[in-house]
Amino acid sequence: MKPKILFVDDEQNILDSLRLSLRNMRGEWDMTFALGGRAALDALAQSPHDVVVSDMRMPGMDGAELLKTIQYRNPEMARIILSGYSDREGVLKNICLAHQYLSKPCRTQDLVQAINKALDLHGILAGRDLKRLVARIETLPVLPSVYTELVATLADKNAPLKRVGDILARDMALTASVLRVVNCSFFGFSARVSSIHQAATLLGTQTLRTLVLSTHLFSTLEESGSERFSVRLLWDHCIRVAGFAKCIAEKEGLPDLVRDDCFIAAMLHDIGKLILRTGLPQEFRLVLDKVRAENCPVHVAEMEILGTTHAEVGAYLLGLWGFSHEQMGAVRWHQVPESGSEPLMSPQTVLHIANSLDHELVRIHEGYAQRPLDDCWASWPDWQVRIDSWRQVCMQDLAQGAVC
Repeated sequence: MKPKILFVDDEQNILDSLRLSLRNMRGEWDMTFALGGRAALDALAQSPHDVVVSDMRMPGMDGAELLKTIQYRNPEMARIILSGYSDREGVLKNICLAHQYLSKPCRTQDLVQAINKALDLHGILAGRDLKRLVARIETLPVLPSVYTELVATLADKNAPLKRVGDILARDMALTASVLRVVNCSFFGFSARVSSIHQAATLLGTQTLRTLVLSTHLFSTLEESGSERFSVRLLWDHCIRVAGFAKCIAEKEGLPDLVRDDCFIAAMLHDIGKLILRTGLPQEFRLVLDKVRAENCPVHVAEMEILGTTHAEVGAYLLGLWGFSHEQMGAVRWHQVPESGSEPLMSPQTVLHIANSLDHELVRIHEGYAQRPLDDCWASWPDWQVRIDSWRQVCMQDLAQGAVC
């Protein structure tokens, strides 16, 4: 069965233009063109769809009301805004309603790419309930201490943007949300932004202040957690792994863009744990109990109890939010490398190595099972020598107590 795509606009000529420009996709998609929000809901009542692409400014039921309704009734649908809406503050306030934002006029190839990226996610999570859980996410929890520091810094008109970027880089929720926003087409940046410091510079203090204070993209989370799960330790682990990944990428002489992909993927690689901890607290508690009782890796316990892993959950969210294939793939395969993956120094490889070395070098619970490097790259020339060199740069970074 072909995937079903719903296009919504209040102008018939725009729908006709979409129908004409997408005629080559008729063999791959089953497309519905709805004139306004009410017609869109009628179409969904007739048949479920996989992706909705909607304008924002429409009479009667506008795009915000439509997407809120779809989010409640059909949360598993991927939601894409295609709009000429020009008010920056309005865009920021409504951006949480959609997984991706495209600006009019939009190139057909960009629209097709965005829709296909959303459709490609269907194979990551098997359970419909999990897809609904992730697709409904509007806010990500931020560490209160980091959020308070960020708000105070943004209130200081003389605060350098580098300091703002440093604060953003210390929290996975802030990193994910700011990169999601800066890469939406409304801002018109020609190249994908993978550096959180570059994102802070491009957006500027005023936009960041609006994003942090007025959009409700963030909620604060208790830092102490429970005896089973410490949010603070999770953040510390992600920051260390991001530093390790950047150091390894530099050691291998990878291009700047790939280094940024390595750093961002590493910073966000455990975001799925955050989603499971807040969205499925009882089930995740069972996972942690099994880890402690049987000394097994977290992803093994997750697969047995949940039928998926935090890596897959995190990758699904990043895919919905339009993160790059390289970053999403690295998060998805950071524990067990993708079957048949090539032995290349890609973000996936770098993240797996950095994560494994952090578990080796920083033993939070001595009784927990080790997470050795996968042996799929054992045939690499000088494999053991390279591991030793990566371990050495990570140990140096750990001793310095700062990201490379």
